[in-house]
Amino acid sequence: MSLGLLIKFYREKNELTQEELGKGICSVTHISKIERGNTQYSPEITHMLSEKLGIDLEKEMQSLQKYERLLEQWHDSMVLQQVSEIERLKDEVEKNSLFLIQSVKNKYFLLQSRYNLLQGNIAQAETLLDKMNKHRKELNTYELHLLHHLLGITAGIKGDFKKSLEYLLQINEKEYLNHEFFYQIAIAYHNLQFKVKAYYYSEVALDYFRKTNNFKKVIDAETIKLINEGRNELWDFEELVERYNRLIAQCDILNETSKKAALLSNLAYEHSYVEDNEKAKMYYKKTLSLLEKNQKSPIYLNNLIGYVYCSLHIEGKQEEQDLKQLIETGTQFAKEINDQSSFLFFKMLRLLHEDKKELYYQFIEEKIIPMLEGSGKHQQLHTYEKTMYQHYLDKGNQEKALLYAGRLIENC
Repeated sequence: MSLGLLIKFYREKNELTQEELGKGICSVTHISKIERGNTQYSPEITHMLSEKLGIDLEKEMQSLQKYERLLEQWHDSMVLQQVSEIERLKDEVEKNSLFLIQSVKNKYFLLQSRYNLLQGNIAQAETLLDKMNKHRKELNTYELHLLHHLLGITAGIKGDFKKSLEYLLQINEKEYLNHEFFYQIAIAYHNLQFKVKAYYYSEVALDYFRKTNNFKKVIDAETIKLINEGRNELWDFEELVERYNRLIAQCDILNETSKKAALLSNLAYEHSYVEDNEKAKMYYKKTLSLLEKNQKSPIYLNNLIGYVYCSLHIEGKQEEQDLKQLIETGTQFAKEINDQSSFLFFKMLRLLHEDKKELYYQFIEEKIIPMLEGSGKHQQLHTYEKTMYQHYLDKGNQEKALLYAGRLIENC
C-alpha cells in the first residue's frame, strides 16, 4: 500500500484538485504520479502535503493497516458464524470512512455482500456482487476468489447448483486460504446427486473446520457427510441415529437452534424412510417446536408436511380433527408465502386424510413427481417413486411397477 492512495483519498475528501494540492509544493504531474505510486518523493514533500491536507499521513497509514485487519476479523466472524461479533465488527468497520479508499473498498463491498447473504437479503447481495463482477479487472487475486466464492454461495441459495459449482471450482485453494468453499462445493454436489464427490468434499471441509476450530461449521460438514454416506449392505441404522444424536448434543452445547432443527428434521426423515412413523412423527414434532417462531416459512411447512404424513400412516390414529386443521393451516400459510411446492403437498395430504386413495396416488403421479423432478429434489423424488412402485405392485400392475422399479434403480 502506497501513501499515494491516502493522499488521493484525503485530497478528494477535502475537494481539492491535484493542482490546488500541489501549488507551492510540486507540479500537477508529480502529484498524479505520487497518487498512483509511480514515483519517489522526499519526506519534506510528504510533510508539506500532510500539512496542506491537515493530517498526519504516517499515522493515517497505520490506521489504514489497522482497518484492513479489522476487515479480516469481520470476515472471520462471518465464517465462524459469531452472530454478536459480526454485528459489533460491522459497526466498527462502517463508522470509519476509510472503507472508501480504493485499496480496501472492493473488499469492503464484497464483505458487505456476504453480510447481506447471512441476513437473507439476497437481492441486496446480488446487486453488490453484480457491480463487483462488472469491475472484476480492478480486483486483486484474493478478491477475485472471494467474489467467486460469494457468487457460488448465492447461486446455491437460489437453488442453481450447477452455476454454484461453476463459480466455486474456479477458486485456487493455494491463493485463497479460506477453504470454507469446499463445504459449498459439497453442498452443490449433494444437491446434484454426486454422492461420492459430495462425501469427498465434505471430508475436506471437515478437516479444515477442525483445524481452524470452527465448531459450528464442523456440525454442517458432518451433516452433509452423514447424508451422503448412502445406504448399502453395511449400513447400520442404529449407528446413524447415534451419530445424529451426537451432532444434536453439540448443537445444544453451542446453542445452535437452527442447526439442531435441521438435524432433527433429517433424523425424522431417516425414521420415515425405514417406516418407523412413530419416531419420525416424534422428531418432526421436536423440529416444529424449534421453528414455531417462523411458521410462515418453507422450512417450517416442509416439516409440518412430514409430521402430518407420518401421522396419517400410523395405525389407530386418534387425532383426525387435529390433522385436518393442520392441513388447512399449512395450506393457508403456503398460499400466503406463495410456496407452490408446499401447497401441492398439502393438497396431496388432504386426499390421503379423506381416504381418497386412488385420487391420492393419481395426484402423486401427475403432480408431485413431476414437481420434484423439475425442482431437482431427488431425495424426496426417490420416496414418492418408491410409494408408486409399491402401489402398482399391490394392484398387480406389473408394467407400471417395473417402470418405477427401473427409476429407483437408476437413481439409487
